[in-house]
Amino acid sequence: MKSPIALLRDLWVDIQRLDPDVKGLNRDFHTIEQRFEHEGYGFLTIALPSLDDALLLGLSSGRFTCPSGFKTIRGGTIPRFLSGMFCEVFDPFSGVLKQSLDEGVLKSLHQILRLFKKTQLSSDEEITLHEKAVSEFFRCDDQARQVILPDLLSHLIGCVSKVILFDLSSKSTSEFTFKHGPGAVEEGLKANQKWSALSNSIKNEEFDLDAYGYADYSVCLSDLSERAVANDSMRPIDPFSGVSRSTARLITVAKNSTSRRTITVEPLLNQFIQQGLNIALRDSIVACPILSGCLALTDQSKNQTLALEGSLYDNWATIDLKSASDLMSVSLVKTVFGHHAWFYKHMMACRSTSVKSGSLTASDLGKFAGMGNALTFPAQSICFAVVCIAAILHQNQEYGSYWQIKRASRHIRVYGDDIIIDTRYAHQCVNWLHDAGLKVNVKKSFLQGNFKESCGVEAYKGVDITPLYIRHRPDQTSTEPSVIGHLVALSNQAWLCGYYKFSTCLRNEVEERLGYSLPLVSRESGSLGWHSRQDAMTPHKWCKRTHQFLTRTAVLISLKRKDKLDGYAALLKFFHVPLLGRARNHLNESSIRYKLRIVLKWVPTLSRDGLNLQV
Repeated sequence: MKSPIALLRDLWVDIQRLDPDVKGLNRDFHTIEQRFEHEGYGFLTIALPSLDDALLLGLSSGRFTCPSGFKTIRGGTIPRFLSGMFCEVFDPFSGVLKQSLDEGVLKSLHQILRLFKKTQLSSDEEITLHEKAVSEFFRCDDQARQVILPDLLSHLIGCVSKVILFDLSSKSTSEFTFKHGPGAVEEGLKANQKWSALSNSIKNEEFDLDAYGYADYSVCLSDLSERAVANDSMRPIDPFSGVSRSTARLITVAKNSTSRRTITVEPLLNQFIQQGLNIALRDSIVACPILSGCLALTDQSKNQTLALEGSLYDNWATIDLKSASDLMSVSLVKTVFGHHAWFYKHMMACRSTSVKSGSLTASDLGKFAGMGNALTFPAQSICFAVVCIAAILHQNQEYGSYWQIKRASRHIRVYGDDIIIDTRYAHQCVNWLHDAGLKVNVKKSFLQGNFKESCGVEAYKGVDITPLYIRHRPDQTSTEPSVIGHLVALSNQAWLCGYYKFSTCLRNEVEERLGYSLPLVSRESGSLGWHSRQDAMTPHKWCKRTHQFLTRTAVLISLKRKDKLDGYAALLKFFHVPLLGRARNHLNESSIRYKLRIVLKWVPTLSRDGLNLQV
């Protein structure tokens, strides 16, 4: 598979088999070959997705408008390219959406146009996208600093905030579970080095261990040369007073072929406190009778189910926010969390107030925090939900009693910046989100019509038409474990979608790069292998010790590095990391995040219900 055209050719065979009545597909493939030869990857990663954006907008609005870069048929509105498929969806001359269309053709068309949307490009293009993302981060911060909430919005947000998260202010520091997150810290420390640095902070009286709930027998680390037991007479120190206020570092990661996502790398002590507050905030959401009904921060399936329902009945609107975390202002967070003064004080105390990227530095941030702060995701989910509830109250002309707020919360479902809301209140919520200083992503928000998208699911009239994406250039024959893992997963997804030729092409490419064949494995297995519709498996031997069939296949495992930890820093880790969260040799080595290797291992052969296959 030396060219993306070879991959597309196999996809074309599958589409011709699935949609045999569509005319002109051979001519359309010839057009792709010609335009790719002249325009390169830009045609696949930019031009085709722009045509798909017009397709989705047409599904939502009921009328198709051809974007620039594509000629229309004579006297019509649909493009000449793929006209045989477009005319199955829209009237070719008026562009009006057909009432009865072939969802299979729509899914195939959507797949063709979106396949290369998230393909990673060359390093030179990534540098340009990095600079663009960093510039947008600082521009959004200037906008967030200028946000002034209207009085009516502030009043109703306040009414809602008073009756949610009722147990948040009643918590004490001894009830919090602080921990280190899996990500990097600004100091560049390894996993075990984080505990050594934290131990040194406690030793230097920058941080107090009493706050972690070991009041009766907490270990005093102020002197690491000998062990001492803290007694009740010791004066407790506010665990938040010594939090580092140093500057966070801004990095970017790939999002798709046309943009990158910004992430702040937080200082060590900031991150440690943020993780504890994050756990407390999520627990409070679960315990809150109002927010627990519209927020589920570990379960995207509820949003996805409503997106499918909304596409069928047009009773739910899906709203996506642009630069959501970057535009969530301090003033909005203060209005929402200000009624929980104790928690608000500490979530602001562990927040990095400045961010640097190269020679650029933003001081006194206008936004609450970037992605990278552990509190950003739950905090923004709560803020967006509260704004939408306030908008519904205003439209219903309600003053904000407890039961009115609870009824209003039943009309929304929020997961980060993915918002689903009853269509009756969609426009009101969009206006109020704008008033709160946020920006709605028009291309990915669908307030009306039978197309909806939320949390990765794209649906039309109750049919899931979510496309597959290839994230790595097929002409770069990389054997990186992450690339191999992605190609295996993509091949399996394609097989289950009925793209058998396309899936086989990917399968042959993977096995050629590996130098050996992979077996059939269960969809419940975490190993590398091929899936089938009947969930068939390839057992290689019977294990006499465990009495189960075993399969020998490739497995992705993390690369390890030496990372020795001992003394009271190791004891500190013992108190904060659960037994199930510790590897066997965790005090001597640690995993390198995002660094994997492929090894051949014997793994249990799983049956269809996920149990070991036994005779």
